[in-house]
Amino acid sequence: MKNLNKLFILLMVSLTGVSCLVDDENDNGFQSSPYTVGFEKSNGLESYFVDEGPVVVNVIVNVLGGNSGIPLSQDLEVSYEADPSSTAISGNEYTFLGSTLTIPAGASFGILPLQINTGGLNPDNPTDLVINLTSTSSNAAVVSSPNGVFTITFVGCQSDHAGVYDNPDLPSGANGQATFTELAPNSFRISALPGIGFGGTDPVYFDFQNVCGELTVTSWQLGSLITSDVSFDELNGNVTFDNLLLYNGSDEASGVWFDLGNTTYSPN
Repeated sequence: MKNLNKLFILLMVSLTGVSCLVDDENDNGFQSSPYTVGFEKSNGLESYFVDEGPVVVNVIVNVLGGNSGIPLSQDLEVSYEADPSSTAISGNEYTFLGSTLTIPAGASFGILPLQINTGGLNPDNPTDLVINLTSTSSNAAVVSSPNGVFTITFVGCQSDHAGVYDNPDLPSGANGQATFTELAPNSFRISALPGIGFGGTDPVYFDFQNVCGELTVTSWQLGSLITSDVSFDELNGNVTFDNLLLYNGSDEASGVWFDLGNTTYSPN
């Protein structure tokens, strides 16, 4: 019986030692494996057409993962700077309000405040500010390589395409017409995509931007990649999409689903 009691005591001491080791690792979770931090998205567009004075916008930087999802146990500072490739000029189009941002303990994101100098935007050409996240205040966190860069485009010019357009290439449910709706400054939605409709009749929409004369297709209703060469005729208002392609997935490697060719929308 004495031997059994001794064995029981030794077993309990052994288990207690293991338990302490596990607790120490959990208490030190901020240092046990790297967190990754990065921007919420890769790019943004800021458009102002009159001088509204300094406007502060918030750029979100997220905790993207790491440490098995355990929240930050202490504040984390993330340093940032403008990339040399930026065409926007500090003090003219924008002003940094610091060189670091803070992700508070227990939080999943932090805010990088950026001042836009609306009176300094170029009225003829867009400019880009490329922001790099450079380092963190702890070796327990690293900057995500693909998510550590954010490009913000400043636009001081405004395009206007809203209205009704004729296009004979549209599905039968569109009756040869599409509506261009302004979603945001310089961003538009076209109510009918050429040749594509639900059941062959109900139109499918797609979106594009016109940033100081640079037109690009951005998305469409069913979500996979859409690409095209887009041009605008200032004399007659026609918007033409050349080599309009829909893909099976989110990149060109997914393969072309539909080749819609060339099509033109003419103001009604």
